[in-house]
Amino acid sequence: MKKHILILLLILCCFVFAYGVDPDPDSVTTANSQITEVRLNGFEDASFWLVSMPIDQGIISKQSRRGFPKDLSADNSNIARRDDKYGIPKSYSKEKVLGVKVEYISRGYNWFSIRPVKPIVIEGICQSISVWVAGRNYKHWLKGIIQDFYGNERLLYIDRLNFIGWKELSFSIPEVVTQRDFHFVDKQGIKFNGFVVECDPMETFGVYYLYLDELRSVTDIFNEKIRDIDDMRDDW
Repeated sequence: MKKHILILLLILCCFVFAYGVDPDPDSVTTANSQITEVRLNGFEDASFWLVSMPIDQGIISKQSRRGFPKDLSADNSNIARRDDKYGIPKSYSKEKVLGVKVEYISRGYNWFSIRPVKPIVIEGICQSISVWVAGRNYKHWLKGIIQDFYGNERLLYIDRLNFIGWKELSFSIPEVVTQRDFHFVDKQGIKFNGFVVECDPMETFGVYYLYLDELRSVTDIFNEKIRDIDDMRDDW
């Protein structure tokens, strides 16, 4: 009799462990987080971006160009579904993109940068950043520049530009990037400070064109929502 009771208790413990300890993953992530997508910049105004490269490597210029990825205007696209999910208004301008033109002077391990006139603040704890790119099927590397909580810059690999047409590229923010200090409840997050393109030395000749559109981030704004509104800000 005792043996049967022991077996029943063992089965009951296994059942509780299997179904009671491992809840729905979504319920875990929503308990202490509020994930949302934020539209950071649409690249509609070329004057907001600064381009540069070493003068002995080539000449770089920028220009606003008419055009956009077709997924931005498609009703059933992934972008449209994300806009609906995160409450992003669909009325944002989509007519222009940022065009960058590089005229190489010498071949080699060349590079150029595309930076905003001031770093773009990303509130909350950023998980990833995405951008639409037309890379013209070159083997160049695209990297993102971010500033951590303390203002230190980091270069993060995004992807190679060896594809045809538009493609949405994204990169995750690693845990080693400091985004907050537990002493301050009103200060957290990172800043986006542009891109660096590291050129493949075998393809640094002639003229190269690059186009950018629709910069976004996925971020956790849970702490922003629960912050005590009558707490003073440490900014004096």
